[in-house]
Amino acid sequence: MKLRRLFALLTLTMVLPSCKFNFRFWEKDNPTPTPTIQMSRLTTPKVTKVTNENHFDMSQTTYNSYTSFAKKFTSLMMELNNSSNEENLGISIPDAYICLAICGAISKDDARADVLSYLELENMDELRTSIGEILSTLATLMTKYDGNKVGGYNLNSVWFNPEKVELLENKDQQLYDDLEQVFDASLYMEALTSQKANQYIADNGLKDMPAPEIQLDDSDPSAINVMSVYYCLDYFEKDVADYYKSQYQSGNHKMDYEVNNQTSKVDYIEVNRKSDVYVNENFYGATMPISSLNMSFFLPNEKSAMPSSILSDVLNENYTLKESTCVDWQEQVQETTTHDVTIKAPYFSLDNEAELSGSALKQILPIITDHGAGERIARSLTYPLYLDYIKQFSVMKFNYDGFYSCSATVAGMEAGSAMPMEYEKFDLILNHPYVFEVSKTIRVNSSFKKVPIVVGEIVTSEYKD
Repeated sequence: MKLRRLFALLTLTMVLPSCKFNFRFWEKDNPTPTPTIQMSRLTTPKVTKVTNENHFDMSQTTYNSYTSFAKKFTSLMMELNNSSNEENLGISIPDAYICLAICGAISKDDARADVLSYLELENMDELRTSIGEILSTLATLMTKYDGNKVGGYNLNSVWFNPEKVELLENKDQQLYDDLEQVFDASLYMEALTSQKANQYIADNGLKDMPAPEIQLDDSDPSAINVMSVYYCLDYFEKDVADYYKSQYQSGNHKMDYEVNNQTSKVDYIEVNRKSDVYVNENFYGATMPISSLNMSFFLPNEKSAMPSSILSDVLNENYTLKESTCVDWQEQVQETTTHDVTIKAPYFSLDNEAELSGSALKQILPIITDHGAGERIARSLTYPLYLDYIKQFSVMKFNYDGFYSCSATVAGMEAGSAMPMEYEKFDLILNHPYVFEVSKTIRVNSSFKKVPIVVGEIVTSEYKD
């Protein structure tokens, strides 16, 4: 009998070499505990470190897909936000794009095609290429660049609720390779709760940097959750940052900011530079460089107009370059689109949540919100799986240091239900509600194009240090 038990134990250890068991001593009447299986350990994001090269390559297909998604997703999120109460809101695009792409990758046939169609991609090969290019151009690992930290950082994960789904026995090896090698996603056989989401970010995100607080429905965790976390950070040069900070601490840089005929004093950053000026019949704008990224600001002509009224035109770049005349040192007059631009941009800080659910999701993704979500990798224990919601939690700051953003997008799948020249002056004084955009310049087919990373609207310029 002893030999049989020994043989059985040896056989078990050979059959399950990869399972991890937590052994404890139990009383006779207690059942044997179910082992906790970690499907894969957290992986380090495969990202490209920022170098002295400010431009990165992106194919036309990825650029078209990403910028189209940015327009649609930002517009929809802000439309839903403004329908209830217009307020400050910032939308992060990289993590939203990647989160939805993972949802499509793990979904079956028609549901996958539904997501690919929304991303304007033909097939999974194009999706793999696009994700790889986005990770290498936008989700660049935090590193030192000219003495400052710049770039982005991305974390992806997929969580399976064992009470609602079971993994398919016949593994799709290509899918698992995609999740771990293309998306750098970690897989967990655990239900995602608010506590686990926040702990995951605390353990694996950027240390000592603010992150949004994730709040999910812990009373009924989703069958499957996909989470993508994206950090975006760029600093002013040290001497510039020190100057802005001293101005902030002394209270010298304050201006009047007006909302609905109510005026308040706010802190601001002032930049003087030669730049293009964007004009539209309803707004005007200009761009402020930080170190690696650009902050573009767009101000409605009318102080009573809300930023959302110009959002569509801004996203579609429906504006032209303001033309003027300049005089060179030989007094030769010439036409130019370059101005001596003064930008006064208020400090702001955001901590917000935006959600797509119900009818909004069904309008843009009818198939995956009806059936088939996640069914390429897991089987529901009850009813077919569908995409239930997409939530984004964000914290953003623009201050004397530069720009910082940390956003987490969570998707829930449920079952059942040259020579100096003189230029004309131009001032962009952001003293009433405005739109801002953070972008990166990317090389696309040998030309340079602006790729949006964060788009937002500031109604009240409240800032908390």
